[in-house]
Parts: sequence; structure tokens; C-alpha cells
Amino acid sequence: MLYRKALLCLIITLVSIRGFGQQPADMDTLITIPKGLEASMGKKITGLDDKLTRQSGKYLQKLSRREEKIIRQLAKVDSSAAAELLKDSKATYEKFSEGLQNAGNKTERLLSGEYLPMLDSLQGSLGFLKEAKNIVSRSKDIQSKLGANLEQVNRLQNRLSEVSNIQQAVGERQRALQQTLSRYTNLPKDISRHLGKYQQEYFYYSQQVREYKELLNDPDKLTRKLLSTLRELPPFQNFLQKHSMLAALFPTPEHYGTPQALAGLQTRADVQQQLLQRLPSGATGGDPAQYLQQQMQQAQEELGKLKDQLNKLGISEGSSDMVMPENFRPDATKTKPLKKRLEYSLNFQTQKSNNYFPVTTDAALVIGFRANDKTTVGLGISGRLGWGQNWKHIKTTGEGA
Repeated sequence: MLYRKALLCLIITLVSIRGFGQQPADMDTLITIPKGLEASMGKKITGLDDKLTRQSGKYLQKLSRREEKIIRQLAKVDSSAAAELLKDSKATYEKFSEGLQNAGNKTERLLSGEYLPMLDSLQGSLGFLKEAKNIVSRSKDIQSKLGANLEQVNRLQNRLSEVSNIQQAVGERQRALQQTLSRYTNLPKDISRHLGKYQQEYFYYSQQVREYKELLNDPDKLTRKLLSTLRELPPFQNFLQKHSMLAALFPTPEHYGTPQALAGLQTRADVQQQLLQRLPSGATGGDPAQYLQQQMQQAQEELGKLKDQLNKLGISEGSSDMVMPENFRPDATKTKPLKKRLEYSLNFQTQKSNNYFPVTTDAALVIGFRANDKTTVGLGISGRLGWGQNWKHIKTTGEGA
């Protein structure tokens, strides 16, 4: 009887251990999603998408109106050419607006276009969490929310891709318009003014898009915490190697990390020998690798200087070929939102009659609006507080406002 009881206890113990080891697929065993992450991420992505759509539509309307003014001035010289340009202009900007709106209806992920590191990380993280139910806590509660976040990120990526297409098309249209105007000699003076305004609007539109991309690449605290946790997981690393945009741009070769991947490749000695034969005699000093490294470093320094000059002009990616009007000085505040153009100042000053005892204290609060890079307009209020005669006779009184 004792033997049977011991055997029964052993069987029950083994079954319990086995049942504990085989947890349900959606039980959390590795990571916990930070509380509030889904709402925070959704709010940021949706907000960026709305701002990008609204500002793009606003600038497209400005560009369209400015182009119409140029064409109307051209009609004074060549009415037939102006009529054809006006017809094409309306159709083009309607197509831009339609493409911008339709981009928001696409929720599939793009694996082409401009590479944005944080956007790629968000897409990879959400795609991984959507499928990896066995390592995500509260999976039943957040699975649908993570899927919704992934659709929002994909929608934003499609919108950014369409915006890049619009920027490129507007830049080409600007150059074509200039080429058309260059055929005429006696153009009205207002054409130059409207063309300059057109170029300025295109410049500020490109600046606005760049600021939104920089904001996208600045993750909040919860997102950084999630990414830092996921990057330590081998399954997540394997997922990114197959499904990230970077992996699509630079796919991992077949049999990577195995001797088969080295088949047919040249050896280091072969490469050095070919470099010695092709590079100028005596330039390498016997070490072609060091020579190439020095040349690459010099090229990077020159590229960095050129990039700094472009940044000073406010010219960024997608807009480096834009034609700027003469004597145009970009206004860095023009693309800033209202809350970033407000400046606050608080000032305290005291007056004393003798020793170290203050007689009165003046306090002032000033709120200013940054109208442009050189001008700030503001309002302020100040008040004076009296402290009495000395340390033994302290008395606070309102002396004025």
C-alpha cells in the first residue's frame, strides 16, 4: 500500500511539472508591455499624420494659387500658352491632393522609399509583438491595439512616401515653369515677385516635412523602454533580419556565416594586389587599405562641410536641388507651431535703503511671441511689493502694479 501511494505521488508530481512547463501560448513568459504604450504611441503617430496631411494640403493650396498668379501674368504676353499651363496646373494640384488623401487609406507596409530608422523600428516592433503572442503579457487585451498601432504607423509611412513624391514633382514643376518663362523677354515685373514667393513656399514646405521626420525619430520614454527590451531578444533580432526595411535594402546573403558563403570570393591578398596595380604608383606607401581609408576620411570631411552649408541654408533631403530666389533669407520660425514661438520671462529686482534689508521688490512676467528671427512682440505685467522699515519691522504691502 505504501509503495502504491509513493508511486501515485510521483506520477502526480511529474504531471504537474510537465503542465507547468507547457504554459498556454499566450501566457507572458518574457516581456511586459509598458502600461499606456498603446495609447501614447497611437496619439503621437495619429497626431503626426494629421499634421502632415493638414500642412501638406495648406502648402499645396498656396503653391497652386501662386502658380495661377504667375500664369495670369504670363497671359498678358502669351494667352494661349497661359491657358494650357493653367489647365495643367489645376489638374496637377488636384492629383496631388487626391494622392495625399488616398495615402491615408493604405495600411500595408512599404519596403521602399526613404529610410527612417525609428519608423522602421516601430514597424518591426509592432509586427513582432502582433505575432509573438507567447511572449507578450496581457496579449488578449492589447493584441487588437497593437494591430491598430501597426496600421497607424504603416499609414504614416505611406503618407510620408506620397509627400516625398509630391516634393519631387513640385520641384520638377518649378524648374519646368522657369524654363517656360525663360523663353520670353518682355515679361511683367510681377512674375518675378510671384515666382520668388512660389519658391519660398516650396522651401518652407520642405522644411516643415523635415521637422516632422525629426519629430518622428524622437521616441518617447515608453517607446524607448520597449525597444531596449525587444532588442535583447534573439527572436526579435531574427524577425528584423527578415521583415525590416533595412533587411529589404540589404538582404542577408544565403548561407550567411557558413563556409559556403565564402565560396568564389577573393582573398584579402588578391584584393590588395589588385589595388596596388590600379592605384597611383607610390601613393599607397605599400598599404592600399590605409591609403583608401585616408581618402575616404577626406571625402567624409568635405561631405560634412557641404552638408553644414546646406543646413545653414535650410536645404535638406529631397530639396537640395531647389532654386532659391535672390536675397532670400529663410525664417526659422515660420514652420514652428504656436507653442514653440512663445517666449516667457520672469524678472525680480530689489531696492534697499540701508544695510542688507530690501525696501521693495519689483516682479515682472513677460510673454512674447516670436514673429520672426529678428522680432519678438510681447505683453508683460509687473508689480511692486514693500517690506517695511527693517528686520524688526517687516510688513508686506502692495506698492503698485
